[in-house]
Amino acid sequence: RRGRLLHRPVIPMRTLALVLAFAIRIGPAEGLVHRAAKAPAADAHRMSSAMTRSQVLRSSPAVLGGGVALLFVPATVGASGGATAGRTTSIPTAKKRYFGRVTEDVKQFNRLGAAVSAGKLQDPAVVEFWATGADDLKGAGYLLAVAFKIDGRIPPDKIQQKRYHDALMISLGKLQKATKGSDAAAAQAAFKEAQAALDTYLVGVELPASSDKSYQ
Repeated sequence: RRGRLLHRPVIPMRTLALVLAFAIRIGPAEGLVHRAAKAPAADAHRMSSAMTRSQVLRSSPAVLGGGVALLFVPATVGASGGATAGRTTSIPTAKKRYFGRVTEDVKQFNRLGAAVSAGKLQDPAVVEFWATGADDLKGAGYLLAVAFKIDGRIPPDKIQQKRYHDALMISLGKLQKATKGSDAAAAQAAFKEAQAALDTYLVGVELPASSDKSYQ
């Protein structure tokens, strides 16, 4: 029976409010309400909860014809997945969350660049960037990019900053492959390509280019 009730049509809030108002003012529930007013709060809550759904529904014809008014404020229902479920991050919020992380990633990228320029493809700075900076730039960089939407209904692929991020990821993939080899010249060329893509992305998300002193 319990399962069947859950699948019945939901009663509109206004109708339910009128039904409850009528149930409180007349009939057997009247005595119940008077007793609840004198009882402790816990007892009042228990007694007011005793009326079954079927009893309330049987009272609805009288209520609908009686014109009883009641201010009914429903309890707030929490959204599944948290308060931000189904929403996208605003630009100011994204900046606060991801500017610092992306800045640190760019610092690691510049240290990698210095090592590559010196032909040191096995330098700790190269290993560090691929171990931490590259992955974080992929995640935090993406979330920062997709925040730059002009409408919440726009899909990510239509956001220009997300396209810049996609191009950056492709360039970083080429750079990673080059730094795993032994050809320093190829790695240096791949770094310049990745640096250009990174600068385009950074300007797109309103951060300074990688050559800025803030990344030193």
